[in-house]
Amino acid sequence: MRKLKSLWVKKKLGEKNNLFGKTHSKKTKELIRQKALGRKLSEETKLLMSSKQGTSVYIYEKCDKEEFKLIGDFTSARRAGKFLGASGSTVMKYIKSGEIFKNKYKFSVK
Repeated sequence: MRKLKSLWVKKKLGEKNNLFGKTHSKKTKELIRQKALGRKLSEETKLLMSSKQGTSVYIYEKCDKEEFKLIGDFTSARRAGKFLGASGSTVMKYIKSGEIFKNKYKFSVK
């Protein structure tokens, strides 16, 4: 669970929230969905969102038998995967297993 950042947010949890126990109608849900579909985010906004929500990933390239050098750091696994032509879930799989991707790249979150 994410840390709550402000006292105001803490005051609006649970029953104190104006929308607690209420649900949106199907019509309202569809309006919200249509509004979201039309939204275009700038690259700057996407990068900011990624840095806030994503896990920083570092990519190391094999240069010697046991040596690796840092070739890039990314704000999320998805962006790291995009750099290497892989998916974000593939990057996370290799981070968790500690294996070397394509016998050349190593991922780290530290």
